[in-house]
Amino acid sequence: MPISFLLLTCLSNLLRGECAELVAKTKTSANNNDNCTESKNIVYNLSIYDLSEQTRLVWYSSEDDIKMCVMKGKDEDLCQNYIRVLALPTPGTLLGCGTNAFRPLCRVYGINGNSYSVESEKPGQAVCPYDPAHNSTAVYVDNELYSGTVADFSGLDPIIYREPLQTEQYDSLSLNAPNFVGSFTQGDFVYFFFRETAVEFINCGKAVFSRVARVCKWDKGGPHRFKNRWTTYLKSRLNCSMPGDFPFYFDEIQSASTLVEGRYGNGNAKLIYAVFTTSTNAIAGSAICAFSLQDIADTFEGNFKEQSGLNSNWLPVNPSKVPDPRPGSCHNDSRTLPDLTLNFKKTHSLMDENVPTFFGSPLLSRVSTVYRFTAIAVDSQIKTPGGKTYDVIFVGTDHGKIIKTVNAESADSSKKVSSVVIEEIDALPTSEPVRSLEIVRTMQY
Repeated sequence: MPISFLLLTCLSNLLRGECAELVAKTKTSANNNDNCTESKNIVYNLSIYDLSEQTRLVWYSSEDDIKMCVMKGKDEDLCQNYIRVLALPTPGTLLGCGTNAFRPLCRVYGINGNSYSVESEKPGQAVCPYDPAHNSTAVYVDNELYSGTVADFSGLDPIIYREPLQTEQYDSLSLNAPNFVGSFTQGDFVYFFFRETAVEFINCGKAVFSRVARVCKWDKGGPHRFKNRWTTYLKSRLNCSMPGDFPFYFDEIQSASTLVEGRYGNGNAKLIYAVFTTSTNAIAGSAICAFSLQDIADTFEGNFKEQSGLNSNWLPVNPSKVPDPRPGSCHNDSRTLPDLTLNFKKTHSLMDENVPTFFGSPLLSRVSTVYRFTAIAVDSQIKTPGGKTYDVIFVGTDHGKIIKTVNAESADSSKKVSSVVIEEIDALPTSEPVRSLEIVRTMQY
């Protein structure tokens, strides 16, 4: 019978570098019982049974890179190599990308028993952030690496990238100071979750909204000046709010789970769970919301959003004005798309409809000045003695707590919420935030 483990990181402050978030893909095979955790200058290979160290990969920045970083005004502790991306391209190889003293670098290592050898090396710009504190994401799909990060030293050039394709550069309509929290692939698309300054709200003040964006895996870029640009990039707002005549919004996504598939009420659905908070200058609050993959897909097939003039409101685009082929859709060869479609997509990456919360309201919300939710992991479809299945949700906080909860109505309804907190664990000292959570299934205790 599978045993589930909950791995949490970090035990130490990220900027001190003793430990950083768990990045490597969890291996679920009974023959692969190790996980890699990243750190400053070192990657640790740990046993998932007792978290004992199996092997380590040591990768320091060169003295020249560190000196140049310090000369540019950065603290020497930040001018180290924080490994932020790990992937296993093929059996026996490890892809790693690190900040490398604010000069990102990627390497492919050969795994030789308990040792590692460098097989190739290339710049990590647009794949790994310069600053170790920057919120980035990456996912390895079909032998290609997709990343959401920043592509310059100053952190002002946000990018969603897969060589050689990227989002529009220095374009607030595309990405506006985003903080990436997660990514995954499903079907023909790769999805990214992030929060950003809302360009559609700018006439009413400054606000941060949560987004889900997607790109097509078969995107080859467009013709001419769109050669190295995504032709399929679109984004929608995620709506995590308490329902009512005057909804209370949790606008800032902090973490997202992996894709979960299960039965909810009378139907099956694929869900993403995420934790959200209010802004730092608002009433302190946190919430867990779930979103179905179908609802996300439906928004991308809905109306586009546009602003006709600088002082105009953002409104849905009349469907008759949308060119054919439809912008943002997968095509056999995107390089043959007409300029009309590509020009429309360049200025209309935002969809009009929001992605609704799957169960109709947050699964758990807390109004607290003591702590905020920071991380989430889901142990999906756990069967009870009565035969019903539930998703068991683990949420980390910025005060070292882990909250274990379920929606007691989910087995019988996809429209109701009844939050049951099973336990709260003081996992870390109150000064230490839980930065990442991971569920590991194994056949052996």
